[in-house]
Amino acid sequence: MCRPPLRGRPALADKKVLLIDRCHATREARGAVLRSSGVEVHEAEEIPAARFLWQPDVYDLVMLDVRRYSRAEALEFYEKIRVADPRQQFALLMGSPRYLSLTWPTEVMAREKEPQQWAETVRRFVTAA
Repeated sequence: MCRPPLRGRPALADKKVLLIDRCHATREARGAVLRSSGVEVHEAEEIPAARFLWQPDVYDLVMLDVRRYSRAEALEFYEKIRVADPRQQFALLMGSPRYLSLTWPTEVMAREKEPQQWAETVRRFVTAA
């Protein structure tokens, strides 16, 4: 049963995320956004470090930027985690504008449909805020 968050408490408080991204700048930015929502973020630059950090039933979500690693390395990590804990939730980050996938991508690199789509989406969020 899903309960609404307590007043003054972010909806994502007490969630734990393992964030794996080789690029320091995007890893830091993503981590900061998650932390601002009350998420506890553990960061790993490399997949072997993420393997060391990951334990069953510890993380609510594993976020992996699949563009930054070889397809074989990323897929091996994903499959080993799924075998060890089939309930582990994954978010496969693929870059903008379509930057998030909940299933393994057929293409590791994201392709833009329209060059201005991401900028327009950001403008709409800023206007709505």
